[in-house]
Amino acid sequence: MITDLTDHPLRLRDRPYKIGAGDIAVHLRRRITGGELLHGERLPPERAFADQFGVSRGTVRDALRRLEEGGFVEKRPGSGTYVTWSDAETTSIAQSTSPLELIDARYALEPQIVRLAVLNATEQALVKAERSLEAMQRSEHDADSFSVNDEAFHLALAECTRNAMLVWITKRVSEVRKNTEWARMRQLTLSAEMIRRYNAQHREIFEAVRRRDAERGAAVMTAHLDLARRSLVSAASS
Repeated sequence: MITDLTDHPLRLRDRPYKIGAGDIAVHLRRRITGGELLHGERLPPERAFADQFGVSRGTVRDALRRLEEGGFVEKRPGSGTYVTWSDAETTSIAQSTSPLELIDARYALEPQIVRLAVLNATEQALVKAERSLEAMQRSEHDADSFSVNDEAFHLALAECTRNAMLVWITKRVSEVRKNTEWARMRQLTLSAEMIRRYNAQHREIFEAVRRRDAERGAAVMTAHLDLARRSLVSAASS
């Protein structure tokens, strides 16, 4: 997630500091190499950066040009600017991790994410999670759209924890879900009926977080992962 530059070390001094293209380029490069911005992710438009950093669009354009020259981003006419840098080890793991391995890893992660979301979620974060939930519910007959919004919902839950490490790990999970084997299993398992069942569980998880019921939310998340694992095992053996 893009954040502002109020934590820039030069901002902490008594004298004012004017942010330049180099500062913005360094700031974004750190977020790309740190995994906050993933390979293939589209950056916000220039005007959004200009407003965020309090600079002109020309300054933003210069910063993005520097990143493009360094191989970190690519500007695609008519579409936007996309991250092109990727960590080779992360990409390798994402491509080699099986769907069942991913589900087993999620057992260790996501019930605890729910518990921390209960403790730390702000109203703004809950609104974002509910928007993804509603988008999933509109995607009952569109497996691809459901998958995109499903990833967004689980990421929004991680953001509710206000724990940057858990957000980073959840983004890595999303990377694995883009590999070829996962895409094949998605086509085999995501029927309209299964999407309805997943959506019912997502709604229960969300309502438990909103009610601040940590153990109920964690229990439903575990049941959700149980259902996903059974579905994958069934598809793999058929």
